[in-house]
Amino acid sequence: MGLRDARARRLSAPACAAGLALLALLAGCGREAGGPARFAPSDCRVVKVTDAATGRPIAGIEDIALSGPRLILSAPAAARLVPAGAIAGGLRPHGIAAEGARLAVVNRRIGASGRVDPVVLELELAGGRARLAGLRRGPGFCALNDVAFWQGGLLATRDRDRCPQGLAGELLVRPESGSLVVLDDAGMRVLAEGLAYANGVAVLPDGGIAVAETRAGRVRLSDGRMLAVPGHPDNLTVAANGRLVVGVIPSLWRFGLHLTGHRARAPSRLVALDPASGAVEWLFDDPEGRLLPGITVGLLAEGMLVAGAVRAQGLLVCGGKG
Repeated sequence: MGLRDARARRLSAPACAAGLALLALLAGCGREAGGPARFAPSDCRVVKVTDAATGRPIAGIEDIALSGPRLILSAPAAARLVPAGAIAGGLRPHGIAAEGARLAVVNRRIGASGRVDPVVLELELAGGRARLAGLRRGPGFCALNDVAFWQGGLLATRDRDRCPQGLAGELLVRPESGSLVVLDDAGMRVLAEGLAYANGVAVLPDGGIAVAETRAGRVRLSDGRMLAVPGHPDNLTVAANGRLVVGVIPSLWRFGLHLTGHRARAPSRLVALDPASGAVEWLFDDPEGRLLPGITVGLLAEGMLVAGAVRAQGLLVCGGKG
C-alpha cells in the first residue's frame, strides 16, 4: 500500500525498528561506509551565521528551505523574522517548508505545563520579514515533526502516536508509531500510519510523496516503494534534478548523546537519493563530525551543498569557492 491510500492502515517496518524505544533510538542499525563522497571535507567550510539584531552566532539550524534566492533557516533566531509577541508561547521552530513567498513552520513550543505543544504557523514572506497569515493547532499536533506544501494544504509527519512529556520525552518513542497526515480546512486526516519514526517529508516533481523513516533506515515513497539509505534519514529536500537530498544520521547512539549535550560531536552524512532507481550518491561524509557535527539537513543548489546541524553553530557550505 502506498501513501496515497487515504485509509489509515498499519504499514510494516523491519526488525531494525523493533525493541525498546530508547535502545532503538540510541543504538539503531549500523550501516557500512560507502565510497568517495562528491564533496570531500577539503571542499567544504563552516560559514558563521549571526543574528542581525544581536550579533550573536546562530546555532541549531536543523532544517533549511529555499525561497527564491533566499535560504530560510529553522533555528531559534528565526524568531527575528516575526514581530515580537506575534506567536503565543514563543518560537521553537522545527520542520519548515517554503513555496514561493509562503512559509510553513512546525513550532514545537513548550507549553505552560512543560510539555511540547506544537502549532503550525503559516507565514507570508516580504522584504526580509514574515507576516503571520494563519495558525493551525489540534489535539493530534503534539507529535508533529515536518511539513510540506501539497494540493492546496499541508502534509505533515507525526513521529509518534503519543505526546512527548517535555524535552526529554522527545527521545522516547514507540517503534512503528509514526504517521503521515494532511492538514487542510477539514482539520487533520491520516494518509498512512505505522511508520518507523516519520521524520522529513518532501513532495517530488511528479507529485509523489517521500517520507523519511528514521528508525527503519529508509525513505518510503507514495507508490509503495521503500528505498534504503546508508544510515537513519532525517530531513529531506528536493534538488533541481528531482533527486532527494537526505540528511543521514550514521549513528543514533552518538547522535542521541550529542543531542542531549553529553557528547561534543556526532557523525555527519549527506546523500542524494534517486527516487526513480533508488540509487544513492554520497555527497558528504564526516565520520567524526569534525566540521559540522550532527548534520540533519542538506540542500543542493547551483552546484553547492549547504547543510545545517541540530546543535552546532553556522552552516556547512561545500563547493562554490570560485
